Amino acid sequence: WSEKAKEPAEFVIDETFGVPGVGTVIAGTMKSGVISANSTLLMGPDITDGLFKPVSIKSIHYKRLPVHSVVAGQTASFALKKVKKQQVRKGMVLVAESTHPKAHWEFDADIAILTHSTTIQPRYQAVIHCEIIRQSARVIAMDKERLRSGDRACVRFRFIQRPEYIT
Repeated sequence: WSEKAKEPAEFVIDETFGVPGVGTVIAGTMKSGVISANSTLLMGPDITDGLFKPVSIKSIHYKRLPVHSVVAGQTASFALKKVKKQQVRKGMVLVAESTHPKAHWEFDADIAILTHSTTIQPRYQAVIHCEIIRQSARVIAMDKERLRSGDRACVRFRFIQRPEYIT
């Protein structure tokens, strides 16, 4: 994790809370970098438009104790300044502004069909489980005509509901 701590900050949001007297609190895992209290990061993709918006960290808790910063590999909770609970959802990320993050509707994946009762072909819909992301996506292209149990392929998916941040 020491190498990951040198990279730009990236925090994956697992849970959101509304804490009386504190405001919106998010919990999750540091994938890379270091985040300190009072730092400003970009949070997104936004629920409404898929963009990343600046947010400030009011305070940080690690293992239920207040700390000044967290590093890659740790789980933590952040109290956010001036952010409503409805603006945050599981699967969003906090990232350093230097990364210039972008949400994507489409992505390519190398997949292996372990067992499946039907044939998979373009327009097939599946639920994507990628890190903390859980969303339906449609197959829009594949390097094979159809897939059955035991097959492997490179497949292009398109999310159904909203764009997601995938690295």
